Amino acid sequence: MRTTTIAARHSRGSWLSWAALVGALALALLALTLTAPAAQANAERGAATKVTGGQTLLRLDGGTAAALTGAGVSVRATGSALGPASSPVFTFPITGGEVNKNRLSGRIVHTGGLAFKAGGTRVVVKNFVINLNSGRLTAEVAGAGVRIPLLKIGDVGGVNSAPGILVLRGVETTLTPTAAAALNDAFNTDLFAGGLPIGKATVIARTAR
Repeated sequence: MRTTTIAARHSRGSWLSWAALVGALALALLALTLTAPAAQANAERGAATKVTGGQTLLRLDGGTAAALTGAGVSVRATGSALGPASSPVFTFPITGGEVNKNRLSGRIVHTGGLAFKAGGTRVVVKNFVINLNSGRLTAEVAGAGVRIPLLKIGDVGGVNSAPGILVLRGVETTLTPTAAAALNDAFNTDLFAGGLPIGKATVIARTAR
């Protein structure tokens, strides 16, 4: 009778020990579940780096350039942008932004712009911002006080990433419907359309790391 009582107590003690262990494991798993998203977010933020300079080159689409010239519309660089001279390439200085090279996300900020001119009408779009998250290049419309989506960023031909630099090659760009409507209205024409090929860009961004 005494032996049975000792065995019962031992069994009850073992069950309590296992219950305590299971409870501790459950609490540990809960803590990991709660902290994992925060840790992942911190890691993603840590992967972002500031853009410190560089330039974006835009080679104007040949067919679009010919159509604009035929319609009497000229496109020239303005501000600190350069081109075109002997080639259909525009250069826009990069002044800042922040990118995540792992996710290919973030913003790249430029200075300079483009001036479209026909007859006595001139439209200037400037201070471009490439938003890699939305796949859009936005621009300020000079004198209007608004920023519009100017170009849609399409396929990227190649990516080179290393400490201190990010290069995007062969970036397809097309005119957005919003920009097309604004240009048509300004020049009283139907020449511009959403999806009009603008050209291929090469983005050479210097980064803090």
